[in-house]
Amino acid sequence: MADIALEEIGEWIATVTMGTVESLTPAGGGGRPGFVAEVVIDGERRRLYAQQGRTAGLGSFLPITREAEVLRALEPLGVPVAHVWAVDPETGRILVDRMPGQAWFQAPSDPDEQVAVAQDFMRHLATWHRADAAAMPLHSFHPVKSMGEHQREQFAAIRAEFEREDSEEPIDALARLELDLLDNKLPDLPGPAVLVQGDTGPGNFMYEDGRVTAIVDWELAHLGDPMDDIAWLSWRATQHGFPDFPTRLREYESHSGITVADDRVRYYRVNAIARLGPRFGLAPMIGSGGPLSGIRAGNERSADGSAFIMSMLHRRMVLTALADLAGIDVPDREIEVEAQAEPHNTMYDGLLDNMAAIVPRIADASAARVVKGVARHLKYLKEVDRNSALFDAQELDDVNGLLGTRFTGLPEGRPALAEAAREGSVALEDYLMYHYRRMARDDWMMRTASGAMFERAWPALR
Repeated sequence: MADIALEEIGEWIATVTMGTVESLTPAGGGGRPGFVAEVVIDGERRRLYAQQGRTAGLGSFLPITREAEVLRALEPLGVPVAHVWAVDPETGRILVDRMPGQAWFQAPSDPDEQVAVAQDFMRHLATWHRADAAAMPLHSFHPVKSMGEHQREQFAAIRAEFEREDSEEPIDALARLELDLLDNKLPDLPGPAVLVQGDTGPGNFMYEDGRVTAIVDWELAHLGDPMDDIAWLSWRATQHGFPDFPTRLREYESHSGITVADDRVRYYRVNAIARLGPRFGLAPMIGSGGPLSGIRAGNERSADGSAFIMSMLHRRMVLTALADLAGIDVPDREIEVEAQAEPHNTMYDGLLDNMAAIVPRIADASAARVVKGVARHLKYLKEVDRNSALFDAQELDDVNGLLGTRFTGLPEGRPALAEAAREGSVALEDYLMYHYRRMARDDWMMRTASGAMFERAWPALR
């Protein structure tokens, strides 16, 4: 959509609104390009937003027509969603109201506002979970079946996607573990399904003055178990913060009349991981396995290093969710023995001090983001310089211990271990613990770059 001429977008907006487009500005949103439009309709000036969606579904993601159907069904319930003006199934464009407020990618600075917004969100979450899905105009989602039946259908789609990818390139044994857990522990619930947003929570709602102004990004919406949304909420709370999670759940229970079932939340955490594909959050077993993030000034998450940091958090979340559902206890991530730092290691500190002095003097926000991203990568490289040889040797000992071999390097050992786990000659529990120990070492080398994100974990439910 960003490559389409502004004139073409403006003509489409004018046609579907029967208004006059006075301005049109490119703007991103949720990773999907779009445009903010000032339009005069029947003498009234309106701010609208044109965004690109999918013309057809992709895996778990809805086509734009079905996403628009969800927004239209929710608006009469009082859930704060953008009003849909038009949707074009051929181009994947959607035109909605431009909603006020800012997205919660970081918690508001005022603790009282954090709580007020979070409480308001829980009220809205309870509203769409309380609603009778069969009575909502969600015709492409009907018929409404039991929660168990809808989950079985969703699991079948997940399995088909995993099998498709496996036929192109073998998936890891941990992805197969995801399927086994989802299959063997599937909650077979008889009650009618509700509308589930999927990927719900901070980052996918906007707020202003202590209240939620818009809940956005419904491309993973489906019918299912309300605990599916609670699991996604715990996911996004881990990434972006959400105050006093157990208290918010008790408020949800009061508003919705639905009891939070901890075991089902743990199930749907793994389900959420699987919906993102068989390779999501898993460390590669071919190549170095180190962070692959580049620093690209044109991409905000790449430029400031947040994508680099988030990839590590996702690895931790995936492994701990799998272990939790499988009933496997994992140790803490503390590293007791490190390599001795070389004298030159202190040079990193000098470079970081210089960059910290530079950032406040950079007027260009994009340039400042790049410098912050460079600083995060330098913090990581400082730890790699100190510990990578020791940690690689420890990992190689793990590999050889599991395989009963004497590989001399990880480039040969990792693929051999992955193949042994796929064949079943290495137990999945042992393979999971290998990945956990590997993650803990990699995480340790990223702890100073990660900052507060290093302490993040799935929130408690009670």
